[in-house]
Amino acid sequence: PKTPGSMIISYMTLRKILGFLGILLVPIMIIGTVAIDHSNHIEVSVSAYYYTSMRNALVGILCGMSLFLLSYHGYERIDSVISKLSGVFALGIAFFPTSPGDSKDDLVSILHYIFSGIFFALLSYMSVFLFTKSSGHKTKEKKERNRIYRVCGIIMAVSVICIPLDGIPAIHDKISFLKPTLIFETLALSSFGFSWLIKGEFLLRDKTE
Repeated sequence: PKTPGSMIISYMTLRKILGFLGILLVPIMIIGTVAIDHSNHIEVSVSAYYYTSMRNALVGILCGMSLFLLSYHGYERIDSVISKLSGVFALGIAFFPTSPGDSKDDLVSILHYIFSGIFFALLSYMSVFLFTKSSGHKTKEKKERNRIYRVCGIIMAVSVICIPLDGIPAIHDKISFLKPTLIFETLALSSFGFSWLIKGEFLLRDKTE
């Protein structure tokens, strides 16, 4: 459908905003706890910041991501379906928080991690298989963007696969001081954000003659 130029610009802006939210989520949580709670303690995961003064910011950012994903249509029906599912699971992450204790075997915590895994799996699929589509000639910039989309998608997938390893006692006891869950979540969120920044033409925009 024909769309006024102003609407196209607005759509690209929303993509950029989503990208920045993904990249800045973890830094906002860390800086926020330092500024508000006056604590230098870094939580073991992004989800753990739900039990700090940054709870509202965490839920707000997740809801903001969800709102955009729910309203995103893309070019084909599959784009819309995957995006809206991602938005639903983002809400699930926000409204089904992990438990504050070390035990994560309660129903709400289990749902939280299931929603998180599916959320990133869907975003990884979008980055690798949907963002790389082209309706015609691929420019040099488009080819470069596609490589970045695939790398971002792979990083998201690998990060999500690696997060459960921290739950294995033999592994957790040796690497817990590194905050591996937070590191992998940061990698996944940053990759998600970067792929959307590229999609929003913040970088590698096609050059016009």
